[in-house]
Amino acid sequence: MKTVPTSSLAPGSFIDQQVFLDKGYILLTPDSPVTPELVGRLQKWKYAEVFTEGKTREAPADGVSVAAQVPTAKTIDQNIEDAKLAESARTFHQNLSGFTAALLAKYIADGVIPLAEVTEWIKKTIRIVHDARDFILLCLDSEADADHFLVSHAVNSTILSVAIGDFLKAPPHRLIELGQSGLLHEIGMFRLPAELRRSKSAYSPEERKVMSAHTVAGYRVLKGVSAPENVALAALEHHERMDGSGYPRSLTADKITEYARIVAVTCSYDAMVSRRPFREGVRDGHSAIKELLQTSRKQYDDRILKAIVYTLSIYPVGTAVLLSNNQRGVVVRTDSAKPRCPVVKVLADQDGRPVVEPQLVRVSENHGVSISRVLKPEEVGDLRQRA
Repeated sequence: MKTVPTSSLAPGSFIDQQVFLDKGYILLTPDSPVTPELVGRLQKWKYAEVFTEGKTREAPADGVSVAAQVPTAKTIDQNIEDAKLAESARTFHQNLSGFTAALLAKYIADGVIPLAEVTEWIKKTIRIVHDARDFILLCLDSEADADHFLVSHAVNSTILSVAIGDFLKAPPHRLIELGQSGLLHEIGMFRLPAELRRSKSAYSPEERKVMSAHTVAGYRVLKGVSAPENVALAALEHHERMDGSGYPRSLTADKITEYARIVAVTCSYDAMVSRRPFREGVRDGHSAIKELLQTSRKQYDDRILKAIVYTLSIYPVGTAVLLSNNQRGVVVRTDSAKPRCPVVKVLADQDGRPVVEPQLVRVSENHGVSISRVLKPEEVGDLRQRA
């Protein structure tokens, strides 16, 4: 695809093939003229070039009628800003994953956990969650290589825990400790035999007993590096359950510390939607939320369950859905005030064909377009890549 300098776009002209801002956003179609507003917004947002296979024309190509509406300045502003936020979130997620991989490798090599560096990365996580919540949630890595699941699990748990803490309006110092809890809650796994962590078969009862010791090991590791007590307790208690069915101490209800109760939910949610060495199949986010709310509800704090529902919605960002008009799309935004009514980017028409210009639709429970169901894995295709 050719690059076209933004400065060469002539207001009033047409380009006879689609023009792209980046891989995920169609800027112009052959029936839409270049406008002064468009050029101004591209310059404002410092986009020096766009991408197309087309040629510039003074009028639409034969057989193409001018669109009734062209993108407004507000729409262009929003879409360009969204594109920048999405790229910022992707870059941050990659960098946090790289830091976490290096952190765990350093701990394995010499037993060191640089808490000051961890704190700085948690502060960055708090900022990205605040500034680009939906975009960073879309980056949660459920497709990570199963051999490196502990890195992606730590990163996903951190982002989710901070997002829940932000919803609960936790003060900054508690958000930092909560983020530390999410990132380090499985550190005790690295005190256990490596072959167990990497096992591609289900654990035997004896192996499961050994693996369950990672909670106590994690507590001791974090106490040994002078982590805050509540952060160490989150490692110890994140497998405790409100009904007393968890381990290692079978604690109940309020005897479990708050960070542990939050990490218990985020840890369980991520385990449902992500690959593991011994399990290829994963649930979609909608099914995982339903599992937490229905089958496992007695095991988790109701306040935290409510928080994850309002943070992720009933249909988490990235969920591929079939709409009531038979169009298909992907959830790209959620509304904490209306967890059943996310914003869906429509990517395929009623016949399953890719749409030329993806549209954003806010679904409704009572009128207008609603969500019929979540798409099955074999129905998703490349929808998420196009989102």
